[in-house]
Amino acid sequence: MQFEWPTAEQLMYRVMRLRRLIALAVAIPVLVMLGVAFFDPAALSPERATLACLSVAMLVVGHVVLFPNVTLETVALSLSVTALIVVMPLIKIVAGWAPAEHQSAALVLLVCLAVAAMGVVMALLQIFLSLVAYAGPTWQIRLKTKQVLPCSVSVAHRQCALQPQTRRGRIMTGPADDNGFFDVAVATSHAADPQNPDLPMIVKVDAKVLASTDTRHDVMIVLPNRSVTVTSQIFTPERNGCRIEVTDMPGDFTLGMHAIFWLTDQQADNLTEMTDIILGQETRANGLAHNVSLLSVAGALLSPRHPVANRAK
Repeated sequence: MQFEWPTAEQLMYRVMRLRRLIALAVAIPVLVMLGVAFFDPAALSPERATLACLSVAMLVVGHVVLFPNVTLETVALSLSVTALIVVMPLIKIVAGWAPAEHQSAALVLLVCLAVAAMGVVMALLQIFLSLVAYAGPTWQIRLKTKQVLPCSVSVAHRQCALQPQTRRGRIMTGPADDNGFFDVAVATSHAADPQNPDLPMIVKVDAKVLASTDTRHDVMIVLPNRSVTVTSQIFTPERNGCRIEVTDMPGDFTLGMHAIFWLTDQQADNLTEMTDIILGQETRANGLAHNVSLLSVAGALLSPRHPVANRAK
């Protein structure tokens, strides 16, 4: 899926939904800058530290809003900006070694080189964070969330409960076999073929309904790596609609994956996707947004590819 500019509603939703990620990504460089301003005001005055903090906050929020599905890149951006802040006093010292009439030009040149180096550090940090996040043993931790939907219990159950032979948004299920298992196909925003970005990647899993009543629905999902995830949904009537409580027990989550899931508030995002489908609203969920990253955009600009002749439309 190609890059798409967010609407005003999507912009506000992304800031709200990714608030934890924003808080973490802003806190790291801000704490460093405030520490430098406190211990060495000559290197970074409090006034400049305040302006720098606001600039970093705007940078992080802008990145999250434009690229909502690259969590580790946002964290890598925060860490690389922090590194740039740490070396900035050294850049001024090195620029001072140049003759007096060339110091301004030397400072500009060194800052440009430092920003370019920050991009390289950012890419390396993202690779390192990916290795850390997805490596290690699995942790069996319950994930819970709840949300009030402006509809009846029966409508919420019909739209949100995973059942055989249904089609809901980007999810399609097949018929159940003799053992109760049925195929589930989920269309993701990843491109199956980079040359045809409009073709989504289809993820297939097996599922089985363990128990289902009018107010509760339990499903077992068997992932391609044979790990098992159990999801429980409880539907409770409310005065203004229905409250749905979702409890997931993932079978393949490492501690880093749990952290990413929490930072992105993924469970609530999944419920938002279902809510928008029920109400017929414009889609806001990050799960439906593009997976384009800042680094991929930079790579496309710095090293553009010529279109393949036999695929040109």
